[in-house]
Amino acid sequence: RERRFLNSLLTPRFFLQRKPVMRFRWLVSGTVLLLCSTAGSSPAYASGPLPLKSAEGGSRLGFQALVFPQRPRFGEIWGLEGKRTLRGLRYSMALAKNRCGSGHDVPREWEGGYLGLGREHALTMAAEVDQKCDWLCGKEWEEHATTFTDIEAARRRLKDNALVTDCTLQQDLSRVTGTQLYLKKEYQQYTGAFKERGARNVLEELLERSKCGGIDVRDKGVVAASAGNHALGLTYHGSKMGIPVTVVMPLGAPMTKVNRCKAMGATVIQHGETFGEAKHYATTSEIFREVPYIDPFNDPWVIAGAGTIGLEILEQVPDVDAVVVPVGGAGLIAGLSLAIKTLKPNVEIIGAEPENAASLSAAMEQGHPAQVDVSYTVADGLSVPKIGQKSFDIASRYVDHVVKVPEELIPLAILRLVEMERAVLEGAGATGVASLLPGGPLYGTLDGKKVVTILSGGNIDSTTLGRIIERGLAADRRLLRFQLHVPDRPGTLGEIAKLIGSTGANIKDLYHERAWERGPINMLTVVCSVELGGPEHEKALKDALLRNKYQIAWPD
Repeated sequence: RERRFLNSLLTPRFFLQRKPVMRFRWLVSGTVLLLCSTAGSSPAYASGPLPLKSAEGGSRLGFQALVFPQRPRFGEIWGLEGKRTLRGLRYSMALAKNRCGSGHDVPREWEGGYLGLGREHALTMAAEVDQKCDWLCGKEWEEHATTFTDIEAARRRLKDNALVTDCTLQQDLSRVTGTQLYLKKEYQQYTGAFKERGARNVLEELLERSKCGGIDVRDKGVVAASAGNHALGLTYHGSKMGIPVTVVMPLGAPMTKVNRCKAMGATVIQHGETFGEAKHYATTSEIFREVPYIDPFNDPWVIAGAGTIGLEILEQVPDVDAVVVPVGGAGLIAGLSLAIKTLKPNVEIIGAEPENAASLSAAMEQGHPAQVDVSYTVADGLSVPKIGQKSFDIASRYVDHVVKVPEELIPLAILRLVEMERAVLEGAGATGVASLLPGGPLYGTLDGKKVVTILSGGNIDSTTLGRIIERGLAADRRLLRFQLHVPDRPGTLGEIAKLIGSTGANIKDLYHERAWERGPINMLTVVCSVELGGPEHEKALKDALLRNKYQIAWPD
């Protein structure tokens, strides 16, 4: 029972053995080692005594960070005392016993050290243990900062509750972007988006806290503000765990997401024109005063859930060079970058956000989260006017750079994914691909490298999809509208239609204007919309019209 409880507090790397003689075990050859002992014992084979000592008469233990400068031999082991005395495991277990009434027997004095490569890393791990103990000692939820340990814990929680999504090489898009492009397919999750990872993790955390005197979420429920995907994740997992969920969604939220939340049992309140207005209502309304609010991106456990994607990427593409992440509130890129940079610091982490909602770029420039003016974007799930402070604290440390994606490239990316991957993505999910397409900010900067991008979600209204595909076709020069200035006489429209047809173009729409024509009274303007095969076909049509002496107004 003691070991099971300790394992729930710490990562699997802390392997505790209750023996009078210190033992050790390699977990990663030459990199990570753990030493554990009962109080008062010390290894006789070390070059000197290891100062592992209790504090405050044994009620709290001192945590010592022990460091190897390289792969150690017995005679080279040396100790480094931690910066401060941390709350010890014995004290934490005693407190948990008092709060939970779990009946766990508190073991005799325990001491442990985490051995790594360098002082900074060792002290970081010591701080992670401190944060776990702080949680048991009653520190507030809002003070917690996401750690790598939290991501590992989230991975265990999600093992049977969320899919390990595919991450496969896409040959056609690799050719178009000039990279070896791998797609991490988070739209495969049951709710169609990565958000359910964080949703499940935070609900598990709340349930765990409720057993130790926290709010009983099965009674009170939870509330969240969301444009859709976060609401879907909370609703789905809340229904599976018996937790009532209320979601506040903007009035313009996609009806597909609104209806699915209702179908899964959520109480849906539509309020405000923007996500910011919906969030203000959810966090200030008196009816939610005693209900925990689950932030979609500025919550440590939501961030940790998103970070599990990073662990999967490193398993699926071990030699990845760069990861391109769509950015809205920055929770995904914060968790993912923390996970990847902790294990492989040389992997480049790049954020991609719509130029119409560039909140992370603004935060990076100003050194803190800043309010930005957000205008309409196809990537509505990324339309966040201000990123979270917790997300920024992590992203500012681990993200290499952030790019702004032109709006017209996002529909084109959706079209490319439909045609080449046979996948239907929402705008937010396609933004990473959009940044890598010709004309995008990352095109030509990652040539030949192994790049992973996150297809973060696929929840899109069918009517919206139709409009977006048309926008994509227009951006790809496969749907074109132009004007002709021609004499106003019988047979003119027939001649134009015949000429266009002779080039292989398909007329989608054709009409003429007389009343608003500003030229001579005997002239009229003909507006044509045609379907083409691409830029070369466009050139052939234009040349044919010019050869026949038509006056044309051609789009840039």
